[in-house]
Amino acid sequence: MSICQSGVDRKVQAGNVLVNVTDQHPLIRLSQSLSWQTLVDAVLPDLKKTKKGCWWLGRKLKVRTHLGVYLLQQLFNKTDRQIEYDLKDNAAYQLFCGIGIVEKWHVPDHTKIEEFRSRLSEETHKCLANLMTKQAVQLGFADPSNVDIDSTVQEANMHYPADSCLLKKLGAMSNKVANFLNKKYKNCLNIPLVVNMKRISSVSRDYFFLPKNVTKETRNNKMMTMFNVVIEETSAVINHCKQLGTDFIANAPWGVRRTIEQINTLAEQYIADVGYFLTERMVAPAKALSFHLKEVACFTKGKLGKKYQFGRCIQLGRIDGNFLFVTKSTSIQMNDKTSLPAIIECHQELFDGAAINSVGTDKGYYSAANEKYLQAKGVNEIAIQRPKNIKKPPINILSKEREEELVNRRSGIEPLIGHVKQGGQLGRSRMKSDKGIESSGYTAVLGFNIRQLIRCQKPPDRLKIA
Repeated sequence: MSICQSGVDRKVQAGNVLVNVTDQHPLIRLSQSLSWQTLVDAVLPDLKKTKKGCWWLGRKLKVRTHLGVYLLQQLFNKTDRQIEYDLKDNAAYQLFCGIGIVEKWHVPDHTKIEEFRSRLSEETHKCLANLMTKQAVQLGFADPSNVDIDSTVQEANMHYPADSCLLKKLGAMSNKVANFLNKKYKNCLNIPLVVNMKRISSVSRDYFFLPKNVTKETRNNKMMTMFNVVIEETSAVINHCKQLGTDFIANAPWGVRRTIEQINTLAEQYIADVGYFLTERMVAPAKALSFHLKEVACFTKGKLGKKYQFGRCIQLGRIDGNFLFVTKSTSIQMNDKTSLPAIIECHQELFDGAAINSVGTDKGYYSAANEKYLQAKGVNEIAIQRPKNIKKPPINILSKEREEELVNRRSGIEPLIGHVKQGGQLGRSRMKSDKGIESSGYTAVLGFNIRQLIRCQKPPDRLKIA
């Protein structure tokens, strides 16, 4: 093999590069198949909700451009800065986002990308995810007559909620507020608040670095010592936060304001719950798992390596063609048995009351009421897997071969959920608020459905030319 060294001794210079993007490019084919007007109609109600209600004033928002950036961001699971940089350098991205057809087109800043996404409600994010599935049905890539249902846990952006970690965090939050109040609050100018973080860190290390074979009594004693130290150091700050006026809190920097609100709403109850656990050896039913998140629950699904998962449950449905639709999270737990009617109603609303031939679920969805509900909806083949201790015969008896086919078909939703988690934020969200975490679960489904649309529109393979 010969070697060419041309260009090694020359510097790269700026210039114009002509890039040819053909009609067979996946993003071009995708853009031509989407109903952009339907997508714009879905987001307009949220965009018109401004503080003063005068959405027609100010600089115009390029909805077509921002919507294209939003879809690309979910398709490739990019951050705001990453998608901004890619949009500046990628010609196909620019065409997908409307360059040449949008007046005065420009690449939006990453702050505006985040602002556009934040203005959309959780319901709108869910609607956009389901609209991609509806588009696939209209294009003939999917069939809504067969439905498989399953649920998954979306883990929140939080550490493992061990009491030792949360107690130390409470001390750090109190120290942060104390430093601010000592400078701004008149009652603390003469007698400043002091939170001895060195003392808290010292007792924390004594607990963290206990040997694995230490007795349970010794571990509990160390935990009680840490608990008492945190109470002594933070009680003064907690009491001062209660005395602060609403105007003073509103004028504080947003980070301090958020910390004060967390202390006022959670600190006392959390301390009481930890004390209850240390004395009674039982967890309080409504014990807080995080200071910055409220909509978090503990799930024990018995998965290998994931004994406990902390987040929210999301219900998903799959139709023929391997497209997913998602129903609204009405609660954090989203119990499987009680969620099945909501999933079917979502299917009927999305696909304009299309007939359902078969429904497949796992054992978690079984109840006699659900079987009767599906029968009332006209479902011919009800494949809700039944626990072994159920003696009552099923409403519609299927042959063993057909029942096995439906069970195997339902298991096909499991790898799809894995793909959604791998290519989005359904596995673990990057967002730091309850609204953002719920929305990121819906957008992960949106990104998966877009990838499925691209795969279905892929042109037939051609012979490679060397």
